[in-house]
Amino acid sequence: MISRIAKLMRKSVPIAADAGLLSASGATVPSAVYGYQPGCIFQDTTNGAIYVNEGTLASCTFALLSALTAAQEALLGATAGTATASKAVILDSDGAISSGTIVLADMPCGTGISAGSGTICESRVSKVGGLFKTEMFIDLTGLHGGDAVGDIIGVDGGTANCHIGQITAAKNGTIFFGRITCLETPAGGDPDVDFYGSADEATGAQDAALATITGEAILLNHGDWTGAIATPVALTAFPDADGYMYMSQGAATDVAYSAGIFLIEMWGK
Repeated sequence: MISRIAKLMRKSVPIAADAGLLSASGATVPSAVYGYQPGCIFQDTTNGAIYVNEGTLASCTFALLSALTAAQEALLGATAGTATASKAVILDSDGAISSGTIVLADMPCGTGISAGSGTICESRVSKVGGLFKTEMFIDLTGLHGGDAVGDIIGVDGGTANCHIGQITAAKNGTIFFGRITCLETPAGGDPDVDFYGSADEATGAQDAALATITGEAILLNHGDWTGAIATPVALTAFPDADGYMYMSQGAATDVAYSAGIFLIEMWGK
């Protein structure tokens, strides 16, 4: 009978060996008396308040379950992905903190880069205090240049969305310094890889002229690159907020890259 009643009430069968009540109600809240298990819920029928026993079976101590204080509600009133002083921190749907007093995020590249065979384009952005740091690691393997100087580098076949990431003020800050280090000499394709930013469009396609994209601006025209881990090269210009970054070739070489690794670092405020 007990198990049947428990099933109808959607509760587990009480352990008979454990003395004391698990729930109770009445006009007066018990205090320092025997008979209520720790965690027992008591409903005050006089004012409708709910109490929980924080004492023992031998001597109960019922504490009022109250609403959150204004300060507690403010702490929990956080916006996902935004770090705000005196607020809880909740990651956004990508598992990142993309704006606020602290930033821990990435900067995804377009599918015209990420779909390359053997290609790596990964990034991370952090902000602690007032300083933003953006780091991008790019392995050109599997990407192609184009048939003309200044063509966009990306997945062969005129694939669209060949940007390597978008700069935003909230995530990256206002960039005031940057540098590029060639970690591995480009091979297969043209070693003269140029880096652009501030482009208004994310849809730039491989083998298309980068100059046709609105707002594009050269960040570094270095000429042929060779691997030089200890010799980073400073950007000659900085990307604007909300602009996309691209790579283009300095010579007409529509051949797949088999090597070529770059580390891009930028600081913002």
